[in-house]
Amino acid sequence: MMNADIFNPAEHLRDILVEPASNLFFSRNDSADIRMGDLVLRKMEGYVPEVKIGLLGVPQDEGVRRNKGRTGARGAPTEIRRALYKLTPFAPDQVASDQSAADGIPALRIFDFGDVREGRVLEETHERLEYAVEIMMGEGIVPIVLGGGHDISYPNFCGFSKTTSRVGVVNIDAHLDFRNPVPERHSGTSFRQMLNDVHEKLLPQNLVEYGIQPFANVAEHFQEMTQRGATILSFDHIRAKGFTHTFESALRLASSGAERVMVSFDMDAVRGADAPGVSAPSPVGLFAEDMLQAAFLTGKSSLVRLIDIAEVNPEYDIDGKTAKLAALVVMHFLSGFLQR
Repeated sequence: MMNADIFNPAEHLRDILVEPASNLFFSRNDSADIRMGDLVLRKMEGYVPEVKIGLLGVPQDEGVRRNKGRTGARGAPTEIRRALYKLTPFAPDQVASDQSAADGIPALRIFDFGDVREGRVLEETHERLEYAVEIMMGEGIVPIVLGGGHDISYPNFCGFSKTTSRVGVVNIDAHLDFRNPVPERHSGTSFRQMLNDVHEKLLPQNLVEYGIQPFANVAEHFQEMTQRGATILSFDHIRAKGFTHTFESALRLASSGAERVMVSFDMDAVRGADAPGVSAPSPVGLFAEDMLQAAFLTGKSSLVRLIDIAEVNPEYDIDGKTAKLAALVVMHFLSGFLQR
């Protein structure tokens, strides 16, 4: 029986969250072949104290529709979970030399909080997401937020930054997503909203746009961001200087003087051959392996306290390839997290 004095965020948020379908939690019912579906806790099993990682889905693509993109991302949280919960919690090359397999990911307390209940309008969904993130952060839980369109990053930022004075942000993306939210916010406005937020938690020098592709962005947005002091590391620059070197630099810039950092993984940063099921695919982009290396390095950084994954579009996916890549992003982040 749980101590009544223990604050239960899952119960506190029950009116705005929907529990994921139980059939997503894959199991072989074999103690020698444990899968993530066996390990991740959920509401029906009861909340436990000292949860370290919280999964949260946002099944909507209204922001993509407003941005004149192809819809379908609302199905992503379900498909990412379907792929994630089939994976094993063991990666031999990512276990520290003094760590047994049992002390790895199986030792983390991971709780699936379910999905944010969609509101009547996008702004209402965002308010619920912001509140859920704020509650999780207040309990010391690191949220992994599964979109949905990239509009989720702004409410994530708002909830994430509530209890701290200065944050850093890395956006791994083909696009700057720096459009004006006029007349409405959408999937292309999050990072302008962050810089213009009235609470001024994000200084321009702590915002890094990473993987920005040629012929996919507006010159005025590029110029304004750089003039304000943000860093833009283009796809061509990354290829010339090397992925690991440039991504470690991105994390350092975002972290400098910040108390917390969030990293956003927009899956359209990955080339279409590796991630065909996205809202805005491209034949060029980062390799799947690059995204997984970014997730591992992000997990290792003790200042990173939230990640989100956006723009997976199952309606255009091929054999679940993109959802599987997103699931591996989660796993590589967890592997890095173990090395903090």
